[in-house]
Amino acid sequence: MFKALIVHVIAVPIFAVQLLLAIPAEGWRFAWKRIPLFLLIWLLFSLLNLIHLLGHIADELLFFGYRKKLLEKPVFILGIPRSGTTHLQRLLSKDNNFTTLSTWEALLAPSISEKHIYHGLGWLLHPLYRPLENLILVLPRKLFNTMDTIHKLRLQEPEEDFLLLLPVLACLLPAFICPQSNHYWKLAYFDSKLSPRFRKFVLEFYTICLKKHVYFANSNSRLLSKNPSLTSWTESLLAHFPDARIIACSRPPKETIPSQLSSLSPAMAMLAAGNLNPKTQITMIELLYSYYLQLGKFQHNKRVFVLPMSKLQSQLKLTIEKLYSFLATQPSEQFMNTVEHFEVQSRNYSSAHQYNLASFSLTEDVIHEKFHDVWPLNIQETGQ
Repeated sequence: MFKALIVHVIAVPIFAVQLLLAIPAEGWRFAWKRIPLFLLIWLLFSLLNLIHLLGHIADELLFFGYRKKLLEKPVFILGIPRSGTTHLQRLLSKDNNFTTLSTWEALLAPSISEKHIYHGLGWLLHPLYRPLENLILVLPRKLFNTMDTIHKLRLQEPEEDFLLLLPVLACLLPAFICPQSNHYWKLAYFDSKLSPRFRKFVLEFYTICLKKHVYFANSNSRLLSKNPSLTSWTESLLAHFPDARIIACSRPPKETIPSQLSSLSPAMAMLAAGNLNPKTQITMIELLYSYYLQLGKFQHNKRVFVLPMSKLQSQLKLTIEKLYSFLATQPSEQFMNTVEHFEVQSRNYSSAHQYNLASFSLTEDVIHEKFHDVWPLNIQETGQ
């Protein structure tokens, strides 16, 4: 933990340099937009890192028992972005057998001390919760209105826990702010491009944060983690958590590629012109190719359950039953009633997120040519 505390400190000036270098990344004509935004981002990052630092130090003095907490049979939802990972996490979070991180915890309270403080404030200020949520999420409301059609972001909703890694600059997210930084793009190839030393550091810090979540939750519930970026961690996760189970969501590339590229448009509109530049688009397609490659590599592993998005839409109850069999656990009757309710919603669901390949100068033939050796997957009944 000591090493992580040091990194919390040095990450502040390092991130400042990365942001400075990123100002002209989309052309100087957008500097007027990027400079004040980057300054705000850096100030918030610095403030949160200071608070996190104090929180982690307090944990070592007040809540050191978290170190003995075991992460028994954790479940990791990963796979192809835009393939139903969020839907699955939020559905499984309805089952008391699982505990998962919410947005406020991953972003604002990775330490146990912070969790207690925010939990207490939440209890005291409950009538003001909505206004405070809007204040904390300081980005323009227009962005969140647009994002709601793509990925609903709320403080209390289950969320991707890669936000835990932001303070130590081990999260992929800043790559879209600092596209010139090789550091962040290397994170997208965790098992293959990072040094063993840095992988070990990130895995240990990530494990500490997960233990703190389970310790604060104070239950015997099974940890549920969701993050498509962890797809590049598959080999490391299987080795680091010997009893872990992985759910790998999948979707055809001709659907994934335009959906993922267009999902970045709201952020790009805030940072620059609203579209990914050609170089970043190519980088993203290469990254998605590597994710499909990972799924193909581990699809027959007995600890990996490959889950097509189409099954979540058309056969939700049957799919959940197979999934629980794979996880060697029994769903409660109450939870299965919830699943039945979700199944009706899934059949009638129509996404408000509109996109097409032509918007990115792509065609189905181009996608097929690029991904023909990694799709379709040869999915067999491995725990399924």
